[in-house]
Amino acid sequence: MELRRFLLIITVTLLIALILTVWFFPSNDDFRVDNPFWNGIRDMRADYQVQPLDSLANLPSSPDGATLLVIPYLICTSAELEHLNQFVARGGNLIMADDYGHGNQILEYLGLKVRFSGQILLDPLINYKNKHFPRIIHLQPDPLTVNTDNLVFNHATSLTNITDDNTLALSSPFSFLDYNGDGTRDAGEPTGPLPVISRHGLGSGQVILVSDPSLFINSMDKIAGNDSFIRNIVANTPVLYIDQSLLTSSELHRTRSWLQRVRSLFSAPVGTAGLVLAVIIAASIPIWHKKRKLPMIPSIFLYSSFLPQGKHDKLSKRRR
Repeated sequence: MELRRFLLIITVTLLIALILTVWFFPSNDDFRVDNPFWNGIRDMRADYQVQPLDSLANLPSSPDGATLLVIPYLICTSAELEHLNQFVARGGNLIMADDYGHGNQILEYLGLKVRFSGQILLDPLINYKNKHFPRIIHLQPDPLTVNTDNLVFNHATSLTNITDDNTLALSSPFSFLDYNGDGTRDAGEPTGPLPVISRHGLGSGQVILVSDPSLFINSMDKIAGNDSFIRNIVANTPVLYIDQSLLTSSELHRTRSWLQRVRSLFSAPVGTAGLVLAVIIAASIPIWHKKRKLPMIPSIFLYSSFLPQGKHDKLSKRRR
């Protein structure tokens, strides 16, 4: 019995320790607003007033010029595509930052011809550290490029099927798309300048395409003019929403989300009442078990204790 109790205590202790570790350890998922590491965007959330969204269904029905940043690394459902379409059609600004995700699915649904090429953009000469960090030096005058002379991308791609009127930024003439992944410029591979940022009117709103979501992460947002570009995005919108529903999730993130839902459940009046009831029942179990273990006195002895002495002696003789 003592061993069973000891094992129960150890199990409960380990379970509590595991829950606390999951709860307090920060997320390390790409582009998450609660990720403080190099690949997250918590710095952006700390520097500016932004509102993360766990579902595109939570977008306002009247955007009134609000801006939504989407990094589509998951395939959208038909409902999510329609939420995005309605957001832009009613006056919202959609900033879609993509390189190797599912941005083209959204562009097709919105009826735009422009596409993300999905091929890596390299620049062996005009770059930040190496050819995988191309420096974007050709920026068109625009509210998004004010006080910005260059941007630095990180393993980016480019845009295709786009007109000059829609283009806001181009890579350098030395850049190229590495189709075969050998790291060198080969015959037939497109060379720069290549479009990397564009603006497209749609309904009452607009769509802005950025061919590198890494521009927004903690390790990149302060390099070169990236900070100015982000500041201009925030300055030109009453509200900046950052979608989190189209990002990939690790087991840690999914477990944290489950714990948050459980916490929300128990924070509600009904959940709190249920928790209190469960605690009362759990506390009553040992008492109930203790009562069950009390020795049972045979009824014949209880009866004989109330008999007169004589009858008690006769009963005792009969039992002998």
